[in-house]
Amino acid sequence: MKDTEIIEALISKLTVPGGRHLYGVLGGYPALEVFSVKLQEAKTTDGRRFRKPLSVNRGILEMIPDDEFKHLAENEAKRPEPTAGHVAKAFEIFLRSKLRGKGLVVLARLEMLFAYHLELNLLRTMAADDDRILLLLPGRRSGGRIIMFPEIEDGNYTLPPSLIAENHLWELK
Repeated sequence: MKDTEIIEALISKLTVPGGRHLYGVLGGYPALEVFSVKLQEAKTTDGRRFRKPLSVNRGILEMIPDDEFKHLAENEAKRPEPTAGHVAKAFEIFLRSKLRGKGLVVLARLEMLFAYHLELNLLRTMAADDDRILLLLPGRRSGGRIIMFPEIEDGNYTLPPSLIAENHLWELK
């Protein structure tokens, strides 16, 4: 779909008052960057502009104190589980702080979630009623699956099929 078609479809979906509100846009990094700019130029039904995307990676790193992060990084190779646990907790704190009925939150740069193989259902459960989330996802559809980071040859990152409803997920062309 074209940028404008996706934005129009998203605006239409955002008029629904309740229910699940997790949305996603798939594309390469350059296409997602262009989409992000066009999205910020668009206005919602209440006349306000869409907010700038938030970097999930940066949000996670800001939630972990530097000395704690240094300790985790030093021990990650021999014990990756504590690091993944800290990243998961930091992500939850970050996400909760950005929602709280503030309308649509646009999230980008989610690489850490996939690198640490974190459970993504938190996104789906928290995106309800007045807490709405749009994910800008570097990926593409392939054979009924969503392949994340398709440029990585050894990577096998996929988006869980039940995470985002099919009619809430668009691919940039």
